[in-house]
Amino acid sequence: MKAGKRAKIITLAVTAVCLAVIGVAIFSYTRGKETTSSGAGTSQERSEMTQGAGTAQEGAEMTRRAETTQTQETEAAAAVPETTHIADGLILLPGAAFSMGSPSTERQRQEDEVQHDVTVDSFYVDPYEVTQRDYEAVMGENPSVFDGENLPVDNVTWYNAIEYCNRLSESRGLTPVYTIDGNTVSWDRGANGYRLLTEAEWEYAARGGTETIYHFGNQVHSDYANFEDSYPYLIEENYVSRQDPEVVTSQNRGTTIAVDELPPNAFGLYQMHGNVAEWCFDYYGAYDLTNTVNPVGAECGSLRVNRGGSYNDFGKHLRSAYRSATNPLDADQNLGFRICRNAKALDETVTTTYSLDIAIPENPKILIAYFSYSGNTENAAKIIRDKTGADLFEITMEHPYNGNIYDVSQYDLMHDIHPALATHVEHMEQYDVILLGYPTWWATMPMPVYSFLEEYDFGGKTILSFSSHGGTMFGDSVSDLSKMAQDAYVGIGFEFHYSGGSGLSDEISQWLSASGIRER
Repeated sequence: MKAGKRAKIITLAVTAVCLAVIGVAIFSYTRGKETTSSGAGTSQERSEMTQGAGTAQEGAEMTRRAETTQTQETEAAAAVPETTHIADGLILLPGAAFSMGSPSTERQRQEDEVQHDVTVDSFYVDPYEVTQRDYEAVMGENPSVFDGENLPVDNVTWYNAIEYCNRLSESRGLTPVYTIDGNTVSWDRGANGYRLLTEAEWEYAARGGTETIYHFGNQVHSDYANFEDSYPYLIEENYVSRQDPEVVTSQNRGTTIAVDELPPNAFGLYQMHGNVAEWCFDYYGAYDLTNTVNPVGAECGSLRVNRGGSYNDFGKHLRSAYRSATNPLDADQNLGFRICRNAKALDETVTTTYSLDIAIPENPKILIAYFSYSGNTENAAKIIRDKTGADLFEITMEHPYNGNIYDVSQYDLMHDIHPALATHVEHMEQYDVILLGYPTWWATMPMPVYSFLEEYDFGGKTILSFSSHGGTMFGDSVSDLSKMAQDAYVGIGFEFHYSGGSGLSDEISQWLSASGIRER
């Protein structure tokens, strides 16, 4: 073969090899970008399901949010080295200081929302609540009341949530975060596995850089959150006589919805307000105003925090600053969770211990205390008395409510008035168990029940609540009860719709049995 021809062949061969190498590099880079953005689990299946065609304005807004999130992730990644590289679809949130809690001017705030500056380190967070598909794949079961692969898992206890985190970590070759030893749960902050958000991390993530009541503004609407939209924020002040034109009802869905439905916040996180309330790691307690860098809550307690409100909650319970406190053994159709993991390891182990050691004795002394307005709660209380032989006590007011239930219940609620009571329990110390009955009003207890709880020391006792309602179940009344009686064991309650119907007696028997209360 002539030298010139041989040179041409060699040149062509080299060119072909170079082109092949460049093609493989481009392909690999493209695949890498796809994997990084979509994750290894099911997150990628959700990411584009609800984009739709949209309007030009919506498209521009989504582009802006995507660019903002990408810039934040890039800046955070440059400042914080990732301890474990895994493509799981989680978003890197840059560490920052923010104002946690609510200002004193925020209406319907609670006393435990003390506003203070907090700093959190960067961390990775799932854009979505854990789905039923994801949960069943890891745990082998789906406890949810609502059914749908892309709906959030619901009806899970706090312990179910941390067990899921550990199992998911193991399945992906990561170090589990939690160690469970009886009533003690330890968190290895140096572990690279999945975990629940702390309460501070949750509020930082939910706010998305905002200081408004919700990440989308100062009023809530079903276009932005899935909640009991018959009762938007400040409805209590506008139900009978509409004073504020911003307080409007919209669509009450009455069920959970897909985790990727409705617009995300500026961090790219979906459903931070509503759908299911999300378990956090922390024990409930007053904020520690001295330890404000990566706070983790109280070392001991009996209630775990959940945040964000649910599909069945009032607008006031979806506020970014609102804190709900729940028995960690409580599995409710309002409760779910989302996961996160560290962006960098911390050389620290957090140990938390369940602080109550309260058990119902063999032959408990039981008091049935109830407040009733229309008679539904009174009827249930008398059925319980007939089944148990317990003492019966009616909570009555010095100046009883009279008239339309919406009118009579509003003033005291809006002004946080705990009215004086006409009746009082003698020798409350003799009782081991309090069965506390009330109608759920405005998603909480009637104010006379607050007066009753303030009057006595319930330390060491078991409190089991039963409540009639018009469709909102307990609302957040059990959380309110639990906050007021933190030295008592607040067990799983029983709720029934209006009069409870023909099955009320049997349902009460089931609840009593599950609660360890024997019928006579």
